[in-house]
Amino acid sequence: MYFVRGFRFHAVKCGTPTRFLHQLSSAQLRTRFLDYFEKSGHARVPSHSLVPAQNDKSLLFTNAGMVPFKDYFMNPAVAPYACATSVQKCMRAGGKHNDLDNVGYTPRHHTFFEMLGNFSFGHYSKKEAIQYAWTFLLKELDLPLARLRVTVLEGDQEGYELWKQQGLPDDKIVVCGPEDNFWSMGDGEGPCGPCTEIFWDTQDDTLGEDRWLEIWNLVFMENYRQADGQLTKLPKPCIDTGMGLERMACVLQGKNNNFQIDQFHGLITGLRHWMTRHGLKTNASEDPSPHEKIIADHLRSMCFLIGDGVVPSNVGRGYVLRRIIRRALRSARQLGIQDPFLTDLYPSLLDNFKQDMYPELYDREASIKSIIVNEETAFLATLDRGLTVLENIFTRSDLQHSKQIPPSIAFQLYDTFGFPFDLTEIIAKERGWAVDLKAVEQLQKQQKQLSRETWKADDVGAMAFFSRWREQKVFPKFTGYDHGLLHQESAIAAVDVQQKDDKVQVYVSIDPCPFYGLGGGQVSDTGKLVLENGHEWLVKDVQQPYEGGLALTLQPMSQAQFEQDQAYLQPGQLVKTEVDLSRRQGAEIHHTATHLLNAALRDVLKADIVQAGSLVDPQKLRFDFTFGRPLTPEQLDQVEHWINDKILTRTDTEIQNMPLTDAIASGAIAAFTEKYADHVRVIDVPGISKELCGGTHVDNIIKLYPFKILNEASVAAGTRRIEAVAGVACVDWYRQTYQPIPQVLKQLRANTTKDVTGKVDKLLQQNKDLQKQIDALVDKLAHTPSTSAPMETQFKDIPVKIHLIDADMDASYMTKRANVLRDTDKSAIHLLVKGNLITVAMDPQTIPSETANATLKHVLKSVKGSGGGQKEFAQGRLAQPIGTARHVQDVLIPAFQHT
Repeated sequence: MYFVRGFRFHAVKCGTPTRFLHQLSSAQLRTRFLDYFEKSGHARVPSHSLVPAQNDKSLLFTNAGMVPFKDYFMNPAVAPYACATSVQKCMRAGGKHNDLDNVGYTPRHHTFFEMLGNFSFGHYSKKEAIQYAWTFLLKELDLPLARLRVTVLEGDQEGYELWKQQGLPDDKIVVCGPEDNFWSMGDGEGPCGPCTEIFWDTQDDTLGEDRWLEIWNLVFMENYRQADGQLTKLPKPCIDTGMGLERMACVLQGKNNNFQIDQFHGLITGLRHWMTRHGLKTNASEDPSPHEKIIADHLRSMCFLIGDGVVPSNVGRGYVLRRIIRRALRSARQLGIQDPFLTDLYPSLLDNFKQDMYPELYDREASIKSIIVNEETAFLATLDRGLTVLENIFTRSDLQHSKQIPPSIAFQLYDTFGFPFDLTEIIAKERGWAVDLKAVEQLQKQQKQLSRETWKADDVGAMAFFSRWREQKVFPKFTGYDHGLLHQESAIAAVDVQQKDDKVQVYVSIDPCPFYGLGGGQVSDTGKLVLENGHEWLVKDVQQPYEGGLALTLQPMSQAQFEQDQAYLQPGQLVKTEVDLSRRQGAEIHHTATHLLNAALRDVLKADIVQAGSLVDPQKLRFDFTFGRPLTPEQLDQVEHWINDKILTRTDTEIQNMPLTDAIASGAIAAFTEKYADHVRVIDVPGISKELCGGTHVDNIIKLYPFKILNEASVAAGTRRIEAVAGVACVDWYRQTYQPIPQVLKQLRANTTKDVTGKVDKLLQQNKDLQKQIDALVDKLAHTPSTSAPMETQFKDIPVKIHLIDADMDASYMTKRANVLRDTDKSAIHLLVKGNLITVAMDPQTIPSETANATLKHVLKSVKGSGGGQKEFAQGRLAQPIGTARHVQDVLIPAFQHT
């Protein structure tokens, strides 16, 4: 008797000999699956990106095969095919579905995996889905019936009977509750429904309950979970099935765990060969060690993530990628690897992922390797120092009882040395220690909040009404590319009002819509809507909440205005649009300038740089790109001159709409971090720049003149940022920069700006000479005996002399005077005070029983203030100033008399 999720399965002996199942490689399994369903009338669909569609805020990564088809489940009528099949790249690291911590320590957990799937968008239902799956397993793969079992949702009598029609007896069909057999893809909104699962008997008694391996999940998409958790019925029942390629390959190749299949065998063999070449001891076992498994799994993940446009950062998806790379490097260190090595395994990765299946691994190979090497180099530079910090913690006597790493240390490891918290936890567990992650997370609350905001919707209510708009097919036509249509008449297509306390915020969608919504790095338009009663409402922001959607954020001038205008803010009411033309033109200038900057960097640096983000607004542009070192002043000058020279050619911008494949074939650059539809918009500045882009641009690049780089800096390991201005904003920048120059010339008595450097150098030298003279005078004064005797008291039978320092003397005099007093009168503790400043100096060899730091701390117990120091010298600041002998008598001397 065996168990699946707590339900009993009885062993069944088969009267006929067990058939031999097909021994297929991973590549053969992909092909067999896709061919089978394509012959059955399914459209073969390439894998979508690991990064969900731009407007899908419910997921951090594509974590299931159905994610790219979510809209088709909700509205089958818009699907370009009735049914489809795919091998989808999936990632489960971060968010609810997070397998990162289990990788390397279980037989089947992965961060990156491939999901084989077939899908129907209202074309067929349970009966066909079950028939397709059963035929594939028994006929195409020759799996023996005796080793297969299924589960169905309690109450799903139809599913139960359909399995019986396939010849399964009752004891091979197990009824489970919704916690096991109702599928959804996370906490957020999305399609969901009951499912039936197919299990394989591994015949491994040592696995206990895990003897039965789930190999295929057939989901009957009947519902949609709203953002608020409510379930609604989908327009038509749909089918979503998912079979993990790695699991099925493990079955077909007769392996004990997924890390022994051909995909991982090639990577781990490559790793072992690398270690042998570098004189390191290797593991000869067929079953890889946990650290070998982690490296192989994480290498797959990092390469596919970068290939899909994710770059390492400290927030959102980029932080997950950074964690994955750094966990792999730490496992490598445990194997004795000290140097960057991950990209040396790239050929082994490509052996299992051919170009026709995943072209991004080949097209972006140089960029993927460059980003990984930069990240490796940056982390390895701090890894040893971070490990030293941990070793010091493990040997601290005061922590041996609790064996808890202090939260402040865990946060320091993250903040200073780049250790992800889970990496610190792993190292701690290996030593029998623990980390209070809740306390650590409090320290990083700000960073975590920023990370969540990069992918999670801020307001569940807003997500709910945007979902309703999408279901109601609110897809306004964007007309804003034509400046002649920025002022036009439109109709309100949808409205939602969000009211909190006494604040009202109105969201509307208008059709047609000339307002550009935030996207592609370009800020949104602002402007006005004029209602039919003549009242004006400010357009504060424009979002693209879902694909094809545009939502204007309106704000009334007063509560009274909202109440007056409610009747005119209804679907079907007409409005007049007024887009802020000045703001739009500034954004267009900087957006086109960003394209030229991208082209210039590629030409000047002669490197395959990758755009890692951008921000385009009316006043400036910001462009992030991957590059392993700072640009030299000469390189920045070359980039700036390159752009200005091109601008002066007065070239017209040409805009075309074409299929994505044609655009790429024509040489257009696709932004690494953006996702594109099958048809795209190409912005071509002939002979200068050609990119895919949905943003707005100038009609002639002369409008970009002049162009000026303001700053170049690092924003993350291997990522640089350039900030620049162009066009009218650049003229304004030059004007503001020049404004103080005439006054400066006058004050310096310089004739031209060429003379300024020499004049300033002369002033700096004069200042340096004067400072030397002042220092000499201060030093002389510090050695001059005081004309007034210090006030005296005692502290623990040690003489204490209190010196009032003249308010006109600076801090350097106070320090020098303290040193002189300590060296000339070693038998006493000297306390110097000037206003709020207090200094304690003493000779610890003459007075070994006390220290300057302890003396100051004692004083500060009675006199409010703060400070500290060493044995012979300590400084502090008092809350209230002390400037007279009376103050000393009333405040400081009593402080020494308190115990």
